[in-house]
Amino acid sequence: MFRRLKGGTLAILLSLAPSQAAQSSATAAALAEINNGNLFEGVRRLKEITRTETSPAPAYFYLSSVYTGIGRFDTAYGYLAAAMKASPGQGAYYHQLGIIRRHEGCRPEALAAFQQALKAGMGRDEATVWRHVGEVHVDLFAWNEAIEAYTHALRLDPKDARAHLDLGQLYLDRNDPKRAVPELLAAQQADPGLEGVYAKLGLAYRATSDLPSAAAILRHGIERSPSDQESRYILGQILLTMGNDDEGRREMEAYRKLQEQMTQTDTLFETAVQRAQAGDLDRAEQLFRETLRLAPRYAPALHLLGVVLLNRGNNERAVEALQQASAVNPLNADIYFQMASAYLRSGKLPEALDMAQRALILDEEDPRYFSLLGDIYSKMNREADSRTARQRATRPRNRPRNAPPDPYASEMRRRDDAATVQEICGR
Repeated sequence: MFRRLKGGTLAILLSLAPSQAAQSSATAAALAEINNGNLFEGVRRLKEITRTETSPAPAYFYLSSVYTGIGRFDTAYGYLAAAMKASPGQGAYYHQLGIIRRHEGCRPEALAAFQQALKAGMGRDEATVWRHVGEVHVDLFAWNEAIEAYTHALRLDPKDARAHLDLGQLYLDRNDPKRAVPELLAAQQADPGLEGVYAKLGLAYRATSDLPSAAAILRHGIERSPSDQESRYILGQILLTMGNDDEGRREMEAYRKLQEQMTQTDTLFETAVQRAQAGDLDRAEQLFRETLRLAPRYAPALHLLGVVLLNRGNNERAVEALQQASAVNPLNADIYFQMASAYLRSGKLPEALDMAQRALILDEEDPRYFSLLGDIYSKMNREADSRTARQRATRPRNRPRNAPPDPYASEMRRRDDAATVQEICGR
């Protein structure tokens, strides 16, 4: 869905808001904070609304949207369930449920939720739901049903670039490039920055034997995004086919070098994690730094370098690395937890408190965060607050399977094997 809450993203969330539910001024103010980039304050206010207002359903819904956006689907589901209980029958709530279920791998359940959203009524957002119905049908290999859903979405909103792209991709996969080309062209014209559109359009032109058009559109895509490896590889192949050997070899060589760099980055990162887990922190630090030399904004490497430095007692350098990690990935609660730990060890208690509270705004389920908050309050001689935080740390948690097994596994995603998916989908 999204990884950072930007203005455009929030506009989408607002457009899918429950139409029947009255939105309080406090909820509107919280959303304004998020829309202005003050994520932590906005989320804090939404959570306060759920504890104090008599009609908190919209706040629960928006919290679910936020946590869906950052990939915390279990938490998102909990907030959505509360919204649906407080205000049943909202089409937007069923739509949100479908998004969560699809991300969790529960495709039949996602389809049922989207269909219920359409039945309940989605107003001007009906086209978006139909597109999602098409996506689930693709997941379920129901090609004809997917085409029908995408076509329905485009009748409602002819400028839906994503629907055009998905439909064009479907035609391409079904070896029907002549029908794919106009859909992909419409997607590119509606949203020139849409990821993947140039590569897919290049493939479609190649499949229709229109190599000059394929080369032209792929060059355009690479000009817009030099890191578009798929377009570069396809362009190199097409140029060689056209007899433009020198240019084709240059493109293939550029593709090869970037692929090698990406492979080297992944290998260095994985080896660094292994060395850290084995307790060889000196070597782990070296490997994380080599990783960042190749990919300076690689958030997992920045994050885990900060953890390594913290565990080596280099608190100031740890904070520097973690601050860089948070700039790239501002919605990772564990980064703020580690920063709070570093500030606490350095005796910077106000900064430690701020970071710990940020971690807890994003994740109220991790007992480590409450334990650390208790330690910070104790150092600040706020014993009553310290006792309350430590009591919260001992409460049963709703997400034990998500607790990271070690500090160097914080970037690992939850298992998506069949047993886990079945457990989630049966919820």
